[in-house]
Amino acid sequence: MREDFANVEVPEILPPSDDGVFKTLLTHPNARSCLRDIISSNIGLPVKEVTLRNTELPIGDILEKRERFDVSCEIDGGDQVEVEMQADPMEGDSLPRGHRNIKSRAIYNACDLHSGQKSVGVSYGRLARTYQITFCGYTIFENEENCFNRFSFRNAEGRELLNAVNIMFVELSKLKRVLKKNVDEMTGAEMWAIFLACANNPEHRELLKKIIGAREEIKMAYDLLTSISQDADERARFRARRKFQMDLEHNRLVSFEEGKFEGKLEVARKLLARGVSSDTVAQSTGLSPDKIRSLIN
Repeated sequence: MREDFANVEVPEILPPSDDGVFKTLLTHPNARSCLRDIISSNIGLPVKEVTLRNTELPIGDILEKRERFDVSCEIDGGDQVEVEMQADPMEGDSLPRGHRNIKSRAIYNACDLHSGQKSVGVSYGRLARTYQITFCGYTIFENEENCFNRFSFRNAEGRELLNAVNIMFVELSKLKRVLKKNVDEMTGAEMWAIFLACANNPEHRELLKKIIGAREEIKMAYDLLTSISQDADERARFRARRKFQMDLEHNRLVSFEEGKFEGKLEVARKLLARGVSSDTVAQSTGLSPDKIRSLIN
């Protein structure tokens, strides 16, 4: 892959909605209180202690940019929390398909995390709770106005079996209503969602100032984000991720166009085999007369 990243613009303040920036920010040694607050705000429980389980970013190889940038940690009482940012839809996932991939992945990861805890000598009733929190830069639940969705095991009437496994999605694409609220009416989860979605957006600078003034942990996160954004290595990694994504999208479009072209050729061959005139085939498929002649020859 080419190493020319000159055509990729890097903003002055890196977006915390970028997967890599998100993890760099929340795993920073000075961000422990920020991580504690963002978890507490989203699971709806006070969190006093948080211990990171993974801090390394997968940056050794260009293919590793496909890895999920998650933050796995342990909170009070041994409960497990995995927080991740999914800035763009997973490959092959889409709203018409119900975003089955990311939903299935969240279920798989939450259950894998829950069943992976040590159970020797521990009764099932004393196993730690598991929380999977996914921040999404796009819409997953089309007919849901609320940007916060939480799922657990329930029966057909909605009665919860046990709150042992909790899966949460925060759709950053649905903040239009939240952005109109007064800051003193916002929940902590709403403030964090706005920060993650808008921290580098000049359009919301005044609102962000008010949120920073209202919540100390978000002020700390913004100060850290500003510092991270000035780091040359971090900016280079951001540029590399963006370039990789651009190349990936370009390759998808090329493959799509090539597939369309091959399809036209196949239709043209069948029409010609049936004795349809070359002019009619050209008009029907959009292929050039020269291409039709080459098929005939």
